[in-house]
Amino acid sequence: VCGMKKRAEKQPYLYLRLIEMLLGILITAIGLSCMMKSQLGQTAITAFTQNLTAITGIKSGTVLIIFFISCTGAQIVILKKQFANIQYLQIPLALLQGKIVNLICYDVPGLCDWYPKTYIGKWLCIFSGILFCSYGVAVLFHADLVKNPFEELAMVISRRLRMEFCIFRTRIDIVFMLLSLFMILCFHLDFTTVREGTWVCMLLLGKSMKYTFPFAAKTSVYHRKVNRKYQYQENVT
Repeated sequence: VCGMKKRAEKQPYLYLRLIEMLLGILITAIGLSCMMKSQLGQTAITAFTQNLTAITGIKSGTVLIIFFISCTGAQIVILKKQFANIQYLQIPLALLQGKIVNLICYDVPGLCDWYPKTYIGKWLCIFSGILFCSYGVAVLFHADLVKNPFEELAMVISRRLRMEFCIFRTRIDIVFMLLSLFMILCFHLDFTTVREGTWVCMLLLGKSMKYTFPFAAKTSVYHRKVNRKYQYQENVT
């Protein structure tokens, strides 16, 4: 009983955080799927994985699963004993997110066959994807439980290199963009993964988080409970 109480103290509102974390995964996966269906381009990372899909024939969600689990594995190798046990949940969450993408893009009849037909419709689809991804990442952040595998790997490497995260993250995007262009040219792929929408994603995704993060904080039940707890403690003291 004492052990259960200690774990509850270390991870307050654990079940609530798990629910919000799963909600963030679902919203992010929907956003990624919208970007893929827009055919106007995607983020640098999903463009890279989509090109791998075109080359290998493996489903997009499955490639995302492999990519995210590889990022988790790299964290384990770099951090070793410093890798927190809770972060092993990155692996099942990667599986879940990839499965949702596969359901939307390949497996659910009617939904998997739907693509916007007009140019305006494509833009609406990619803007929806940006908002979904931005808000999903914000929900995951405020759940404060399990990190995004790729973002956390970038954070770990930037700390080891003693480089500002935003600078390192931008350079990673450039590298993956160049890799995508290389694959497109070498394997004669369509430019549906790297188009005008890709640059819009790079421009708007980060900026949209200035609005989605505060909104997610307001709508997060866990975040509100923690704030109330701290306010109560401050009033008591």
